[in-house]
Amino acid sequence: MDVLILIPPSMALLAFLALWRGYLTRRGAISAVVVGTAVSAAGLSLFALLALFFLSSSALTKLKSDMKRAMGLKDVGGRSLRQVAGVGSPIAVFALLYLATGRVEFLTAAVVAVAVATADTWASEVGVAYGGRPRYILAPWRSVEPGVSGGVTAVGTAAAVAGASFIAVSSWVLQLPVPVWKVLLFGYVGELLDSLLGALLQRKYICAGGVFETPRAGCVERGVLNNESVNFVSGFAAGSMAALV
Repeated sequence: MDVLILIPPSMALLAFLALWRGYLTRRGAISAVVVGTAVSAAGLSLFALLALFFLSSSALTKLKSDMKRAMGLKDVGGRSLRQVAGVGSPIAVFALLYLATGRVEFLTAAVVAVAVATADTWASEVGVAYGGRPRYILAPWRSVEPGVSGGVTAVGTAAAVAGASFIAVSSWVLQLPVPVWKVLLFGYVGELLDSLLGALLQRKYICAGGVFETPRAGCVERGVLNNESVNFVSGFAAGSMAALV
């Protein structure tokens, strides 16, 4: 109980440091405190895993940051409330379900959700920085601008596998009682689902000149979800699948 009392102020301190370093916006820091507190209550090892995701992803966001900023990518300026909530909500929900029930399936789901978030972020950040011009996952013969949802590269795919593997191995090192193979497999499956949902349902603008994330003259708007909603659905779906298998 004494440890639990220390969790909220500890989360607040970590969020402040992340805000100071430019990894989070002010609202993103508030959201991170809520998510981090929920996850920590379910186990400090699970929180350590979440911290590894955040630290590694924040570092990769800074790769070729000037280029990413010129492209208008939002993460370079710090993750917002919606971004943190989209990625962190599935992890927090599964963590609280594990805390309430003690069922290891929910702990597995939480770890898988961390793996999905890591795989997706590593794929995006490394792929944009070094992957060149991506191919549209629904039409591989068509190239899209870097950063467009549904765009994939070989470098980004390798980074996604590396991200899921990183969380799988880290969960074993931290002695979390979850199947490592599930974390690796469903972590990557969740990232693939994220790309497919991003291509199928995420809001974008399509015209003869290509596919874009921002409005363009002569383009038709398609899709109903934003990026944060896609992150939430893919993380929750992959975690649920891992819990049910």
